[in-house]
Amino acid sequence: MCPIRIKILTKMAPSTDWDEIKRLAADFQKAQLSTTAQRLSERNCIEIVSKLIELKLIDVIFTIDGKEYLTPQQLIREIKDELYVRGGRVNTVDLAKELNVDLNQINLNVTEIIKGKEVQLVSGSLIAHYYLEKIAREINEKLQLQGQISVGDLTLQYDLPADLLQHGILEKYLGKIINGRQDPSDPRVFYTEEYINRTKAKIRGALMGLLKPTPINLILSHCNLTERLFMYLFDQLNAPGVLTGRQSGALYVPSCYTKSQNDWVINFFKQNNYLEYDALTRLGISDPKGYVKRVLSNENITFLSSCTIGSQIKQQLETALEECIASKSYLDVVSLLPSVLSDEDIENVLDSLLKNNSSTMLFDKTVFSNQYIENLKQACLPLAQKNAESVVKSGKYQQFYLEKQLVKNEAQQSHVDHKAERREERRKKASSGKGGGGTQGRETKTKAVKKHPRSKQVVQDSDSDEAPSAKKTPSQLEIVKVEDIENIIKEPLENEGLDDLVTPISEYIQGHLNQTALAIAKDLSEKLLQDANQNRKQTHSSAQDKINILVNDIKLYEKGLKLFPSDQQVQFIKYLLKSFGGDVLSEFCKYAANQSNLSVPVDNLSVEQRNKIINDLPDDYMKPIRALNTTLSEHNMEQFYQAVDVCLAECGMILKKVDKKKDRLLVQNHREKLISEIENCDEPALVLHLVVLVLFTVLSQNMLHASGRQVPLIIAFLKSQLKDEDFDKVQKYHELVAKYLTAADDEKETIEEKLREDLPLLKSLVAEVKKYK
Repeated sequence: MCPIRIKILTKMAPSTDWDEIKRLAADFQKAQLSTTAQRLSERNCIEIVSKLIELKLIDVIFTIDGKEYLTPQQLIREIKDELYVRGGRVNTVDLAKELNVDLNQINLNVTEIIKGKEVQLVSGSLIAHYYLEKIAREINEKLQLQGQISVGDLTLQYDLPADLLQHGILEKYLGKIINGRQDPSDPRVFYTEEYINRTKAKIRGALMGLLKPTPINLILSHCNLTERLFMYLFDQLNAPGVLTGRQSGALYVPSCYTKSQNDWVINFFKQNNYLEYDALTRLGISDPKGYVKRVLSNENITFLSSCTIGSQIKQQLETALEECIASKSYLDVVSLLPSVLSDEDIENVLDSLLKNNSSTMLFDKTVFSNQYIENLKQACLPLAQKNAESVVKSGKYQQFYLEKQLVKNEAQQSHVDHKAERREERRKKASSGKGGGGTQGRETKTKAVKKHPRSKQVVQDSDSDEAPSAKKTPSQLEIVKVEDIENIIKEPLENEGLDDLVTPISEYIQGHLNQTALAIAKDLSEKLLQDANQNRKQTHSSAQDKINILVNDIKLYEKGLKLFPSDQQVQFIKYLLKSFGGDVLSEFCKYAANQSNLSVPVDNLSVEQRNKIINDLPDDYMKPIRALNTTLSEHNMEQFYQAVDVCLAECGMILKKVDKKKDRLLVQNHREKLISEIENCDEPALVLHLVVLVLFTVLSQNMLHASGRQVPLIIAFLKSQLKDEDFDKVQKYHELVAKYLTAADDEKETIEEKLREDLPLLKSLVAEVKKYK
């Protein structure tokens, strides 16, 4: 039989049934107290209680094992009893285990317990007010013993929330149970007055014993203090020094150290007339410039990037500079300045020294008088004369002048087009009115903006003839080289111990001397052009012979490329017209230029030079030659031949008929020339190119003009013409060349060795093919 604790719900039973229930309860109790023979069985008890619960006549709580019933009031009493037994703090989980009741029932009834102010639920635990008072007494004992406590340490010790400890215990019982005071800078820390007084004495003693700047961290470590407490108490002390900051890396500077520091700085400046920032930093001065301004406020000083100098040093420099100009010599500034000055400082001193002085020039850190540099320049004038004559005779100056004129004309045309566009834009704006008021609106005046002189200098540079939007002019022609000037002035400068300045002085002189040489070259070129105008005509037969040879070669090459499929012929035609067609166009340009009194400075014309000449030709020559130039990009041989015929007719030339026998001789000579080039060539890719051209000529008896890109097409064509073993040699060598061109650097050496190893086999293939052909 198990004991059963029940509570009868009187509110749920009507008055007529209450007597019956009381009788039932009395019988039930009597049965419990009776002997075994008179008691109800456990099964009957359970059935009776279950029936009462079913009828909602009683409200009971089952235990976890189901062997007991408990009323809510009894559970609350037992929870309070358990809380008292445990000293005022018990966890709800522990309560559930101890009372053998489900945790949910504990949580439901806890709300009734914590309605008053004497018990509170904190982090799953019931805590009574007398438990908090007990903790307050324990904390007070600990505080009196240690001198200070923090909420963080108490949190770990008592396993309670920090807010409860601070607000519910420390602050609540401070001055009542807890004797101490709260730190104003950190409310989570509490001290005793005795601890504060002891700490002040400790700090004062430590600071009094210091003679040099000391890191705060070191003081804190020595005194076993926290930084926050030190900073709080430092303000209450009359310390014999100051703090450089309030951070952990700050220093404490004693007053005796500051005094000795000031004395050293003043004495050093009086003796040397300069102060180095690094030296001041090593003395513990964090702001050297501000410190110097404060200590030497009555001195005339100049602040540089690494140091400060006084007026005496500047006076010495000015005196030495006047002597340098008077003696037409040079001045080594470094020897007059303190060795601690950096290169940037020296440049700043020299800039201020030479700011309004036009009689000197600066190279590195040495000042030269203008006359000294002029003497060196005069010694180089014969070199400028000689080089100017040489560059005019070689035609380099004429080519440079032609390119410059080409860019100038393009710039002028662009400038004219730009002005026309702006004029048209202004006209449109004028027709639509100004200021948003239509054509009848008031016009608003706009303030003219003055152009910056520096921007004007960029546009109208004396060495540039172009407009701002034009193409960049060709680079300046270098007639006199720096190396040649160095050879002339090296000896006199080395005698003065200035050998390290030979190059910068030579570069300066070269810029001015090159302008002089250009002027000389211009005069010589104009004189040479006047002399050449008398004999400038090119013989008619010579130009005609050259054009005939070129056109005949083009036809022979065209015959060879027609052996390829039609879709592949375009590549060969494109390359043929670009090379040989361009040569034919150049011959027509040179002949027409001669006939039109135009200067042709070089024999081999570039595309830009041809276009320049075509644009400058009279209409009679310009139209047919320009039409010929157009056919070079159309890849049509018939149109090219037609354009050549028109140009020949305009120039009074004829295209001679070539004998077939001579064509065979030309093919044979072309083949022998290629074979000779193969024998003298050791470049794998070039040898492969020449070999496939020779094989094509030998096997087809036709010439072929092709670039390296067409080599795979020619090899494919030769497959049906060569023996299998010979074709395999060519194909494998081509694969090696292609692999070499795309291989990584670490693989190229191995492939190159294999290419050079197979090179004799490839060369010998030409002779073998000639034999079996």
